[in-house]
Amino acid sequence: MNTIVISIGSNSRDRQWQVEHAIEWLNKHLSGTKTSSIYNSEADNHRDPDYLNAVMTGECKLDFETISKKVKEYETVCGRTPASKLEGNVPMDLDIMMWNGEVVRPVDFAKAYFQQGWNEINGE
Repeated sequence: MNTIVISIGSNSRDRQWQVEHAIEWLNKHLSGTKTSSIYNSEADNHRDPDYLNAVMTGECKLDFETISKKVKEYETVCGRTPASKLEGNVPMDLDIMMWNGEVVRPVDFAKAYFQQGWNEINGE
């Protein structure tokens, strides 16, 4: 089993539904999950709509490349496109932040929007 930590975010009009649905979807693909509360965070560029975020940890039988592909496909199904991202509309953003204890996105890992949920899960 592989351990995984995923950042979940959406800034679309239906962002609450998007984040809740992503959590449900991830629970079907991961075991032993722990999920933070869903919380608001300001967009990094201070122009786009605020995000709702959550952080999830769990275990996964799939290898890194396979689960990465699945989460990117899920983003597309939710309506994320290169054009929507450029317009500042992100219906779904799923990022694998840690894999088997190794931080794979160090810049994003350090950001407040991730640290809030990460700290909540870890009781900090």
